[in-house]
Amino acid sequence: MSQFPDYAQLANIGLIEEMYAKYLKDMNSVDRSWRSFFEGIEFGSFAEKGGGDLKIVSLIQAYRREGHLFAHFNPLRGEAGRLDLKKFGFTDSEMETLFPSFGFCETKEAPLREIAASLEKIYSSRIGFEYMGLENPELEKWIQKKIEPKLAIELPIEEKRLAFESLCKSAMLETFLHTKYVGQTRFSLEGAETMVPMIAEMIDLGADLGIDEWMIGMAHRGRLNVLTSILNKPYELIFEEFENDAVLSFTGNDDVKYHMGFSSQLTTRSGKSVSVELAANPSHLESVDPVVLGQTFAKQILKKRAAPLLIHGDASLAGQGVVYESMQLKNLPAYSVGGTIHLVVNNQIGYTTLPDEGRSTRYCTDIAKSFGAPVFHVNAEDPESCLFVSKLATQIRQEFHLDVFIDLVCYRKYGHNEGDEPSFTQPLQYEKIRSKKSIRQLYHEELMREGHVEEEMAEEIEAQFKEKLNAALDKAKINGKKKETPSPLKEKSACDTRVSLDVLKKVMDDFCKIPETLHPHPKLTKWLDAKKSGGAIDWATAEMLSFGSLLWEGVSVRLAGQDSKRGTFSQRHIIWIDQKTGESYCPLCQIKGGRFDAVNSPLTEFAGLGFEYGYSLVCQKGLTLWEAQYGDFFNGAQIIIDQYIASGEQKWNTPSGIVLLLPHGYEGAGPEHSSARLERFLQLAAFDNIQVAYPSTPSQYFHLLRRQALQERKKPLIVLTPKSLLRAPQNVSSIEALTNGSFEEILQDQKPPLRARRVLLCTGKIYYELFNEREKKNRTDVAILRLEQIYPLNEERIKEVLGLYVGASEWFWVQEEPENMGAWSFIRFSLEKLLSKGAKLSYIGRVASATTATGSKKRHGTEQQELLDKGFA
Repeated sequence: MSQFPDYAQLANIGLIEEMYAKYLKDMNSVDRSWRSFFEGIEFGSFAEKGGGDLKIVSLIQAYRREGHLFAHFNPLRGEAGRLDLKKFGFTDSEMETLFPSFGFCETKEAPLREIAASLEKIYSSRIGFEYMGLENPELEKWIQKKIEPKLAIELPIEEKRLAFESLCKSAMLETFLHTKYVGQTRFSLEGAETMVPMIAEMIDLGADLGIDEWMIGMAHRGRLNVLTSILNKPYELIFEEFENDAVLSFTGNDDVKYHMGFSSQLTTRSGKSVSVELAANPSHLESVDPVVLGQTFAKQILKKRAAPLLIHGDASLAGQGVVYESMQLKNLPAYSVGGTIHLVVNNQIGYTTLPDEGRSTRYCTDIAKSFGAPVFHVNAEDPESCLFVSKLATQIRQEFHLDVFIDLVCYRKYGHNEGDEPSFTQPLQYEKIRSKKSIRQLYHEELMREGHVEEEMAEEIEAQFKEKLNAALDKAKINGKKKETPSPLKEKSACDTRVSLDVLKKVMDDFCKIPETLHPHPKLTKWLDAKKSGGAIDWATAEMLSFGSLLWEGVSVRLAGQDSKRGTFSQRHIIWIDQKTGESYCPLCQIKGGRFDAVNSPLTEFAGLGFEYGYSLVCQKGLTLWEAQYGDFFNGAQIIIDQYIASGEQKWNTPSGIVLLLPHGYEGAGPEHSSARLERFLQLAAFDNIQVAYPSTPSQYFHLLRRQALQERKKPLIVLTPKSLLRAPQNVSSIEALTNGSFEEILQDQKPPLRARRVLLCTGKIYYELFNEREKKNRTDVAILRLEQIYPLNEERIKEVLGLYVGASEWFWVQEEPENMGAWSFIRFSLEKLLSKGAKLSYIGRVASATTATGSKKRHGTEQQELLDKGFA
């Protein structure tokens, strides 16, 4: 157990008086801990009275800081003890001695026993308040006004009845599912049913305080209950998912029922309309956190008054680093959503692991301290205290725009799921749980003792609700038989990606214009002068023109990455920094039309990409891009790619047009900065779920980005982007290539031989090395073709191009990557089917390897030359 602060234990009142005298003269002359100690208490009226008064002040501050350590908010444990008054210099004989009460009692002076009891009732009852020491004195004073000197939790009678009815329905739904679908996994809410009225309270009060949209992210436990009890998902739809899993397949709902999302429009008690959306999420629990934050941020960009609610499990909150990554976004201008409410369903266990084995902190919520977020620990068996902290958290979020944590301490009635036997591993804990009355029953008994409800009320609610559930079940059984697998998805429609020369010139002029008040870097001035002079279009210029032309057409663009403003390779310079003032200037923001955001993200891939994915789900008509510093850095976000980007549309019908820009190319940089792991994306490719492209010219990149923004049907786009080719003289395009044409899935040889004996198929950077090697060796019998879009394959166009070389006898796929990586394993069989009868596709490239590339520059050069030699052997 943590120790009390030294100043709260000292009997040396002289020291406190000395520090207080300094505080009165200059509050900044004392340490922050002393300032926090003195704030909120009016010392002037008693400073000269002696040590007894200061001991009371010390006791008050100790309760504010440490009272939560003794609060009874754990339904599986007894009383946690109480503060030892002797540590504050009090003796047993002083229990009836009168001391200043500072408002904690009805009289100005009261016996020590009464003052301590009053403090204990506030700070050590069924709510544990953690809000002191967050370096936010305004918040501390605000909370103290809400809970001191008397903590008023009592609800009006009507609210008591609504809370009881909500508890009844949420509990009865779980019982109904348990009896109708014996042994089926549903991750029930039993033991934490109070969560449902808590969320309802946040939505109702939030609407009164200005929130008109809620974005919710949560894991499995209680999800079905939240879907029906909060979002009003029809019960028959839930039952259909139990009755007939086959109806889910290939409908855009191809996942288990407790992963599904839902959205609805609700009407609050005060008559306000509120939109509520529960995000779909996989079993990778906290991965949904940044996704919901991204969705919320996008809603706010669209002028919606949206707020996020993240519902955590205790073990995942404490154990998963993406929580920290997501919270690190909270105050960043390009990510901040004005505060998040975190509701922790604290089952006091993670799968079969108890807290002593699962975390190193006292509370699962201790991460909140790193970010100045208050925490309210509350007993799930006390519904009225739970509703009180729900209101408090909502008010704080709206008043201070902070993250707030509610630690709902509860238990799970069954094991990890309904088919699990928890007593294998936690026999003592589950012996207690089996003996407990339900929360509904406990609250019912409390309300009957108070005379607010009768026995008949519960029976009437139960009878009516059972009738409703049975009717929904009958309907679900009929509907399930009628369901049919829908027709295949429609093909993508073509879109025109050309841009007029006038628009391109206007974009270029706007971009290159330096304001008179700006002091640019000298190298930037030369760089802009080169662009204004006209001539060939390099990669960065083509990208800028694609962004600018889209903005001109009213399409918003958001680009985020760890060095995206300047570009990892100093190629982009899309934001300029005044060399004298340090202020930033965005040239593309001067284009009237769409909104442009260029963001240097924090050093995170998991939360960073999750946020942009969530943003892309809402901003469907914009272009959302996430750039890895180096291509292989995406593997820090592999969960977002596997579980959301690649599979989200098939699982949850959540189309996304997000673009991943992944620098790729073997240039002797070593295993960590060579490969964007093309093979991993191709392994995920199926059912037309993603687009994987490796464009080799600026014009191709230009048209690809514009196609992505303009095409009606949204699909994630993976782009392997260059490094050394950013400045290669060969890797340029003409302005005419932007005003004409489109993105080509396969590119013909620039200098096609009259009669090709050998055809080399490749993708990306290796093309230029093969082209140069062919020139050096003067080989006129070898053709080189570039596959620019690797998935989905445009088989018709590829077959057409390959048909130009029917006389060739040798066909090779050439790649820089090792044989067990890159496109080879994926592409070989697809291409062989498109070759003329009898033709075989062979491999040229590095041998299989456990690492993507060698760390030796010399060895890299040798390997690269060997594969070029094989290409023209």
